[in-house]
Amino acid sequence: MRLTLTGPNGRSYVLGDPIEVYDEETLIGRVLSVTTSANGSEVRIKNFWTVDFGDFRAKALPKLVLAEVVTFIADRSVAISAIGIELNRALEEYKGNEARLATARSETLQSIGARDIRITPKPNGTDVAHFSVSGIWHYDSVSVAALAQALGKERAAYRDRKAASSPASRKGRFGNLFRRGI
Repeated sequence: MRLTLTGPNGRSYVLGDPIEVYDEETLIGRVLSVTTSANGSEVRIKNFWTVDFGDFRAKALPKLVLAEVVTFIADRSVAISAIGIELNRALEEYKGNEARLATARSETLQSIGARDIRITPKPNGTDVAHFSVSGIWHYDSVSVAALAQALGKERAAYRDRKAASSPASRKGRFGNLFRRGI
């Protein structure tokens, strides 16, 4: 399973453009803000968006999109030595559990090898408990190894969830129920 990452509307990617993440023809994620430093050695990514496929979003998609995007930038842009990442999108399903979401985001950044992780209160309109989580992924052997491990894990989780939700797997489960006389 390999996802395709492009510039806006499926165009070839140019550093600084938003990034779109596709699974075949389906847009599954997007990074709306990609900015480079003046000397071109650092990139800052924020404003992540993923489609809502029910459980996919909460359990696999955001981590996969993050790992794919960091890998994409690191692989394609040899001059980049650091990628700043900010995760701050409010999610309605975490209303009242914003601290738990911030902790999960911090753990996700740690899993890809990011350092200097900060959880910062960032009141958002009526949501006074909102947090921004940021970190810096450095292009070094430790971070590259962590990213590769996290990417493999997230790809496998996505592949497994996708297979479990396919019509063929549902047919198999129903077939088992019918054979048992339920």
